[in-house]
Amino acid sequence: MTIAQDIVAARALLEKAERETDPELKAHALDEALTLISSCDPDEMSESERRLISNLRTAHTRRLLAQLVSLTSVGMDAWFDYARLLFGELKDEVELVIGNDPRLRENYERFIGLWGPQVAEILRRQQTDPR
Repeated sequence: MTIAQDIVAARALLEKAERETDPELKAHALDEALTLISSCDPDEMSESERRLISNLRTAHTRRLLAQLVSLTSVGMDAWFDYARLLFGELKDEVELVIGNDPRLRENYERFIGLWGPQVAEILRRQQTDPR
């Protein structure tokens, strides 16, 4: 596939993720789209393709952060999928978006807080448990 085709396919996956109501399927579509975008060789991209990819990543990060508030009953596995995306692949975009929008920052913090205390306890136990 060409870079243009990869961008079209990634955009379709991002839009699918935005419409998806199942949290696990949403996270999977996001991950698949971001993997596809990341596989594009930056040396082979035009400047307009770079801008388009950057805009897609930022716009869909903004949309994800807006939707996080509706993911209050997400299980721990799906939560980890989102946390991996938010702290990893989308880290720069998340920082940009939540730095400019207090409402989205609140959504982000509320979502992270869903399983954050439990995860911290699990990690603490792993560090102190000599098994």
